[in-house]
Amino acid sequence: APVADVATLPTITAQCSVTSLTPPTATDNCLGVVTASTTAVLPITSSTTVVWTYSDGTNSTTQNQSIVIADTIAPVADAATLPTITAQCSVTSLTPPTATDNCLGVVTASTTAVLPITSSTTVVWTYSDGTNSTTQNQSIVIADTTAPVADAATLPTIT
Repeated sequence: APVADVATLPTITAQCSVTSLTPPTATDNCLGVVTASTTAVLPITSSTTVVWTYSDGTNSTTQNQSIVIADTIAPVADAATLPTITAQCSVTSLTPPTATDNCLGVVTASTTAVLPITSSTTVVWTYSDGTNSTTQNQSIVIADTTAPVADAATLPTIT
């Protein structure tokens, strides 16, 4: 039976996925170098064990290789700072900002802010890729700067 050229295959670690694998080799007393095969399906997007099979046509041996998918990078906000929102009386809607994630691509933020917002506050937006998250603040300023306007141009004289 073929004998693996390396006693232990190295663990492959990736952030999001493994898109290619390099088959290991073994040495066979009749064929010489034998390249392993596997039934693993690419891309590999979660941690698993790949089983490599070395075959000389008559005998075969297997060897395992660990694949570790470990997303350790949080999404990065697309805007360095979010604009301050200023309103007269209230804010009735908010547009969620976005971030870019190394695995998911575009991530839309979420918040627990309750609408309408009727006093100045800070909205905390959360970007999450399911494993990692980051937050970004947005200031909301409620500033009633418009003076009241009389309903009548002139008031009647009261005698």
